[in-house]
Amino acid sequence: MATASNTPPLKQTPSSNVSSTSPIKPPFNPIQFVSIISRSDKPLYIQSFGIENTNTSENANKFLKYNFLSHMALDIFASPDSLMLRQPSQKDNSINVVLLFIQDQVMVYGYETTNGLKIIVGIDQSFALQDQRILRQLFLDIHKCYLRTIFNPFSKITEEEEQENDDIELSTPTFDKNIKKIVDRWAR
Repeated sequence: MATASNTPPLKQTPSSNVSSTSPIKPPFNPIQFVSIISRSDKPLYIQSFGIENTNTSENANKFLKYNFLSHMALDIFASPDSLMLRQPSQKDNSINVVLLFIQDQVMVYGYETTNGLKIIVGIDQSFALQDQRILRQLFLDIHKCYLRTIFNPFSKITEEEEQENDDIELSTPTFDKNIKKIVDRWAR
């Protein structure tokens, strides 16, 4: 049974002055990167978006920046002061997504599951988030994608890659494709 996402499509503004000879600009996607980190703080998945290839120094620097921002988020998760922010309220059944910090025009949000899995998403600061439910749904969709991958008996993840703490690196093409689909729904 397929579940529909509660993430509403973002409006695309029609452009009236586009000539037929000008190259089509890809839609703006506010999501800069997605990271999934194990409970033992091992990166399971770090993927940047909006970077075509990392062969140029500018794109390689962006990729390294997003990797660094993911690791900065881990420092905040490890901080005793952040524990109070991350505790979900007892009466609220929804997940607790927290703005961890803003660095270099990237808002870094994080969510820690009850078993210690950390999901980190970097969103362009120019993106105006109208409703927190949209952001929570993004994190839920990423978490569901992760769970579907690790519990899929036909997944390409082998027992050799598994370690004692279930620190499985998620480098399957199917997982990449599914995360990209989730991220592409945010393009405007």
